[in-house]
Amino acid sequence: MILFALALFVFIILFIRYERKPVITGLDRLTAAPGDRLEIYGRFFGDVGDNARLLFGSNPLPSTGVIEWSDQRIVAEAPKSDGAVLVRVKNRAGLSKGAILGDATRAPRLDYGHWFPGAPYIENIQPDVGVPGSLITLFGEGFGYQKGGGNIWLNRSDTADILDSEKPDLSKYIAAELIDSWTDQRVSFWVPPGTSSGRLYIQKEDMFSNSVFFEIGDKPGSLETGTPVQWSLRQECIIQQIGSFPGNTLYLHLPAPMAGSGQRRAAVLVSPGNSGATLIRNKKNLAFYRMNELHPGEERVISRQIVMELAPLRTLINPAELLPYDARHPDIAAALKTDQWIRPDLVSQLATQIAGGIRNDWVKSKAIYDYVLGILDYDENPPSRVISDYSSTHSADSQGYSFLFSSLARAASVPSRPVAGLVVLEDGSSRIWWWSELWIQGIGWIPIDPAMGDSSISLQGVEGDVSSFYFGNLEGRHIAFSRGILPSGAFQPKPDLRSPRFPYSLQGVWEEVSGNLMTYTSIWPVPRVTGSYSQE
Repeated sequence: MILFALALFVFIILFIRYERKPVITGLDRLTAAPGDRLEIYGRFFGDVGDNARLLFGSNPLPSTGVIEWSDQRIVAEAPKSDGAVLVRVKNRAGLSKGAILGDATRAPRLDYGHWFPGAPYIENIQPDVGVPGSLITLFGEGFGYQKGGGNIWLNRSDTADILDSEKPDLSKYIAAELIDSWTDQRVSFWVPPGTSSGRLYIQKEDMFSNSVFFEIGDKPGSLETGTPVQWSLRQECIIQQIGSFPGNTLYLHLPAPMAGSGQRRAAVLVSPGNSGATLIRNKKNLAFYRMNELHPGEERVISRQIVMELAPLRTLINPAELLPYDARHPDIAAALKTDQWIRPDLVSQLATQIAGGIRNDWVKSKAIYDYVLGILDYDENPPSRVISDYSSTHSADSQGYSFLFSSLARAASVPSRPVAGLVVLEDGSSRIWWWSELWIQGIGWIPIDPAMGDSSISLQGVEGDVSSFYFGNLEGRHIAFSRGILPSGAFQPKPDLRSPRFPYSLQGVWEEVSGNLMTYTSIWPVPRVTGSYSQE
């Protein structure tokens, strides 16, 4: 009996520890419209892959509506509802109490301050002078309750003298994508590269706030863009040689060109022949497709036409006027750490030897760039791809040049990130190519291509010495598909993950296998150029 009681006691303790009912402590907003991003906070939510469900009223949310799921936080897309609903979490231990979520499409508009009814109202901005990379805070009311529920628009090229009651021409504005905090009365964000002095607005749904003037202060240089060229690309993913049984699924993560220095946001046109794949989600430049019930012997193809603008880049930097960067900036923080691909921990001593006595980030970077060109020879098939081996093998492809440069830069406390994509050669063909970017406070991300500076490839638009040119400049033929690591988390719990042999984007997930898909072959051709148009 004593042993039985002891075993029962241990069982109860373990049950209480591991099987507790979920608890919701709050939502990040009071109302939501269909498709809005909703964050649910609490504890004991469990594992979405272990029969845990998110309920809106009595209806469970489909798995495609769940963006993130952890034991204490769920991020989901709000479904369509007929009014206020109870949001609850259900797992094997039971059902949580509900949190009320209102229907934003039925919520009455409120009058905020001395402005249009329902529109955000900005009272002041602190500071009102800054540079790209500065943290800025807006104070006022009616901003909303969700980071993703609105937009902050900063001037890029608008010189029009308009009234506050007129809607701004958003093609001349830049959205601040990196938000530090967002409440109904206070919003903090980092100024994006490309911002000019001028009006600033908050947009909530279809309503714009009053404008406030934001001034760009003194910068340590400039990143100038030349005349853009419009490129048309054909992107494909081919699945063939399938061996399967019924009950199988294949998920594919397809990147598109990523906006950044000199590169505008791409337009992606999907071919009507993609009947064998369903687009599940498309966020920023990463699309998520699902293929159901693949049959032995068949072939399925995803084909997309991509149109984008790309401009040459020229950098002018005054090293003596460099500004300190803010390490809290999310992109800068990511560009300083050790990750799966960029390994400053493996080259810290080497970085100290190269740039240990240099304080200026621009001068440090040039010393590292010269070192990489001096120690490496360009080789399409290097004997090793390990960061610490390059100093002994002395050969690398463009990926090796990029990874070594960024690893050394991070080890020297210079924010740097790898860029993956294509380079368009003079004959119109394209090849996979890697380069780097480094952050200069007040300007933004500056391109650095040590492999092109050390290779025998010749491209039009290069001015002066080739190796010097590619430290800060590009000729307008580099098409970026990823800048740093794309946040491409797995859609399923514990999936079988596969990647292309020669990727042209740096992302954690390319292919996810589910169910009875035993074998298949995936082909990811290099996106090919189908046309170009210059505005000159």
